[in-house]
Amino acid sequence: MVGVDVGGTFTDLVAVDGDQVIVAKVPSTPDDQAEGILAALSDAGVAAHEVARFAHGTTVATNTVLERDGARTVLITTVGFRDLLAIARQDRPRLYDLRARRPPPVVPGELVVEAIERTGADGEVVTPLSDAEVARVVAAVRELAPEAVAISLLFGFLHPDHERRLADALARDPATRELPVTRASAILPVLREVERTSTVALNAYVAPRMARYLGSLRTRLDAQGLRAPVEVMRSGGGTSLAQLAAREPVHTLLSGPAADPWGAAALVLASGVGDLIACDVGGTSTDVTLVRAGRPATTAQGAIDGLPFAVLTTDIHTIGAGGGSLAWRDDGGALRVGPRSAGAVPGPAAYGRGGSRPTVTDANLVLGRLDAGVRLGGSMPLRPDLAHDAIAELAGDLGLEVEGTAEGIVRVTDAQMAKALRVVSVERGHDPRRTALVAFGGAGPLHQAALARELGCREVLVPPHPGVLSALGLLTMPITAEKARSVVTDLAGLAADRLDAEVATLEAEARADLARQDVEVAQLRRSADLRYRGQAYELEVVADHDGRLADPAELAAAFHAAHLTRYGYQQPDEPVELITLRVRAEGPATPLPLPSWRGGGSTQAATLAVRPVRDEGRTHDAAIVDRVGLAAGAQLRGPAVVIGADATCWIAPWQAGEVDEHGTLRLREAGR
Repeated sequence: MVGVDVGGTFTDLVAVDGDQVIVAKVPSTPDDQAEGILAALSDAGVAAHEVARFAHGTTVATNTVLERDGARTVLITTVGFRDLLAIARQDRPRLYDLRARRPPPVVPGELVVEAIERTGADGEVVTPLSDAEVARVVAAVRELAPEAVAISLLFGFLHPDHERRLADALARDPATRELPVTRASAILPVLREVERTSTVALNAYVAPRMARYLGSLRTRLDAQGLRAPVEVMRSGGGTSLAQLAAREPVHTLLSGPAADPWGAAALVLASGVGDLIACDVGGTSTDVTLVRAGRPATTAQGAIDGLPFAVLTTDIHTIGAGGGSLAWRDDGGALRVGPRSAGAVPGPAAYGRGGSRPTVTDANLVLGRLDAGVRLGGSMPLRPDLAHDAIAELAGDLGLEVEGTAEGIVRVTDAQMAKALRVVSVERGHDPRRTALVAFGGAGPLHQAALARELGCREVLVPPHPGVLSALGLLTMPITAEKARSVVTDLAGLAADRLDAEVATLEAEARADLARQDVEVAQLRRSADLRYRGQAYELEVVADHDGRLADPAELAAAFHAAHLTRYGYQQPDEPVELITLRVRAEGPATPLPLPSWRGGGSTQAATLAVRPVRDEGRTHDAAIVDRVGLAAGAQLRGPAVVIGADATCWIAPWQAGEVDEHGTLRLREAGR
């Protein structure tokens, strides 16, 4: 089994063959991600014809939106709604910034075609769509020479016939029949026209590029002898076959980071830990997620670069702080870190690839938390002299010494990461002191000590291969299908049999999606988005009961409890509204491949050297420990630098722990 996750700086690969785990980490190739994947396979010594499962996390959809280089997309909408995406919700990105600007939509106004038709909020047709109007709309689309088409009509999810007729007409016209067409009533039949239309526009905008990429990747892997299907990570967890991912790429907008918290959840379940905060620190960003009862939080209110999308996605809070984040002096003379990054090319100064500006990686190297003898991914050497020179230039601008500047860079970065961790924990009613922190990614273990102390986390878990946990997490993902439909009604007046019928329809659609991918349903997850009447936001309530969604009274009780947990209060006498029903169908899942750890011996035997490391303004003599040389049960006490093939862990002087039976470092405050 092979899992490959393409990040902004590195492409990570994990291959599992029985009880053997092979890890590869190579520089990403932004111009063609397939090049990095093939290089990772070669580096791991994996022959494509030997692969029985190939799961892939990709940033193609993400980058297409961020870089604004997607397809020329035409949007068909109801007459009078040409400027829907431009006006959106009229919220201000920054309340007191008079010059604040929202990012432009992916479909500009001149590429919007209005159709004379209208469906009312009750699902009844107000203005019929005539055959002549269909012909006129198709001609208008043809005139704009698009590369993709999105169709989103007002209340089209209640009466999909108009959208269906327009899509069918485009499919019959010789000039447009080859275009990818995304229909809102097919991909997202839910309430809220802004979010629904934005989602459909994003899907159409990304679809051609995703189809080309996955087609090219499949061709190149076929040439290498791959016989297994290519699975692509979905934003909300699970995977889908490449053919479906190419048609509905909006489900992959967070494909890359989504595997991380699911892999972390599988790790802690195997370790016997309950709730956790997953903290993935990569080269360009830090992604944090709250995981409760073994499942990462999900949401249907995602956004990318300020553009909303309403498909189910893992609830990840991302900040622009990672190992490659650039440190700089602002106009006021203050030290700042990020959000700009050195990326994969040229990368931090220490990579020796032409980068000259200081990064967080350079700062950790100067402080001694990264050992100068480390080769990232087993092949890329670090250059402490270049890191020192880059930090020295910034130190001169700030009027500080080099090591003080390096420590300042790390402290600023730690503060940004801690703030992100509070967003997903304290600000949502969860006490981080009752959770474990799972630190992973190429730089996560370097920052775990400061984050754990700041939040008071009871324990820190560092996986055996922290730099590639996302790739490992891909292998735990089942193939999934998610279906949703808005059913806006008071919960108290909803008959149980109607609720069952609506859910049964969604279940049938989800099962059909899996059947088209030759997958049997192993698990169904049913939920409802609920709110108090008059609220503008909902909470997803999962309340399965004897293989069906709980009846309306039980759903209301579950909603009151969820509202109390999330917002600190409940209003049991207020009417509760049902907004959207959701069904998630999952194929068979694969347990996290964590074989028994086969490390060598004691900490003393695995210690390579003792070198000075700076922490909190003091220099400590820290043991440099080879992680592969640690046996299960080996005890560790800070200060120590534990070197792995894919990541380095800094254990602070106040920390202690041991290696568990799966090779996970379990760290706590010394004496606890």
